[in-house]
Amino acid sequence: MFQVISSLIVSIFIAGGLCVPMVHAGNSPRTASKKIPVIYDSDIGDDIDDTWALGFLLKSPEFDVKLVVGDMGKPSYRTSLFGKFIERAGRTDIPIGIGLTVNKTGGGRQSDWIKGYDLKSYPGKVYKDGVQAIIDTIMQSPEPITLIAVGPLPNIAEALKREPRIAQRARFVGMHGSVRVGYGGRKKISAEYNVKADTKACRKVLSAGYP
Repeated sequence: MFQVISSLIVSIFIAGGLCVPMVHAGNSPRTASKKIPVIYDSDIGDDIDDTWALGFLLKSPEFDVKLVVGDMGKPSYRTSLFGKFIERAGRTDIPIGIGLTVNKTGGGRQSDWIKGYDLKSYPGKVYKDGVQAIIDTIMQSPEPITLIAVGPLPNIAEALKREPRIAQRARFVGMHGSVRVGYGGRKKISAEYNVKADTKACRKVLSAGYP
């Protein structure tokens, strides 16, 4: 199974009804100068929360972001959003991976912001096969990579299918779980979106390493 990293705390920053996952260092034996290598896998570009999370991640001195990958379809849209955001942040040292197409195409709620942006102008590295980039980054790292996934998990499930050994070489932090009340203030409890959107992939990822 992916090693659940005990030295990290996943907290929720709630603003305007949106849940933004923030990951920060806990009681870690690491020195202040030793950054934690991470991969950020996200369905960025639907709600604003994943974009905010990216901003927090880039601003957190504890982390060394090795790769970002768009998940759950809309590969052109999500990759362009990553590209423009990271370029504006002055972090084009961070490679971008194009995720699986799966069943979602087109744009999203942040399409206007990236209108006219050409991903070909991104001065950093863009991997056409984001899943393979995840595998290669994990397998080639001299220390365990922390894989932060805050969306549905088709990319990660496919990565495990291609190379099961990544489960023993990465720590997994996921934004997946139950919801105490319904979305939008509804009284009836809602199924958590990241699990419901691809339950099969989520089950595969969370049980990785088991027979």
